[in-house]
Amino acid sequence: MSSRPRTLPVGWYPGSGRECQRALAAFVEGVKPLAPGTAVYGGVMPHAGWYFSGQLAARVFFLAAQVRQPQVVCIFGGHLGSNSPPLLVEETAWETPLGEVPLATEMYEPLRKKIPCAPEYPGDNTMEIQLPMVKYFFPQAKVLAVRAPHSPRALELGRAVAQTAQELQLSLLAFGSADLTHYGPNYGWAPQGHGPQAVQWVKQVNDKIFVDRALQMDGMGVLQAAAQDQSSCSAGAVAAAISAAQTQGAGRALLVDYYTSYDIRPDHSFVGYAGILFVGK
Repeated sequence: MSSRPRTLPVGWYPGSGRECQRALAAFVEGVKPLAPGTAVYGGVMPHAGWYFSGQLAARVFFLAAQVRQPQVVCIFGGHLGSNSPPLLVEETAWETPLGEVPLATEMYEPLRKKIPCAPEYPGDNTMEIQLPMVKYFFPQAKVLAVRAPHSPRALELGRAVAQTAQELQLSLLAFGSADLTHYGPNYGWAPQGHGPQAVQWVKQVNDKIFVDRALQMDGMGVLQAAAQDQSSCSAGAVAAAISAAQTQGAGRALLVDYYTSYDIRPDHSFVGYAGILFVGK
């Protein structure tokens, strides 16, 4: 049995289980559940440090968990270019401050038969940052963790994951872990200058195009938008989550919330965050 250790330092998310529990309970305090009868198939959440985007990520998970407690939670990570294959975490468990999360090892070989995957090595934040939340909101679930490339292969990956779960008769929720526009000198990209007008442009134009395509469940559209507008660091993860949700029967999307790191701490450099749920028709 092999367990993947934590690699992100404290600051990304708390160091102890008690601190994680306290933060997550505060993040979802007062959140109203979805309308009765809503079917949930997955969603999208950001992956910055919890100080900036933890509240939004937690609320996506919380709302889904009120509806379904699946056997498997798939986290599609990102930060991959178009030439990469999917990268699959191959350990049997993953350490979190709330205890180990068991990984869905029974899905590994059937998934590889549908789509080639290379091994994923520790160090990327897009999946690890979500694991304590999965452990907290879905305490009985296993996790399938796989990074999706920024290419149409992400759509194939999403379908393959959903089909594998169906063939193994495993209930599944699939989430894409993605931040949106990275704007400012820290990221070497500031086409609208600096200040409030730049923030408004990111919110009302650049991120809006990407979010609108995600809400339309347009997997190719999110890939194209990010390629054209630098509107997401992990569009492949969103495309894969859309594809997995559609394969299971999702037909529409709900925006949980949208904001930027500028709203948390104003700065010339900032990042956009969206929380989305994929639901029934």
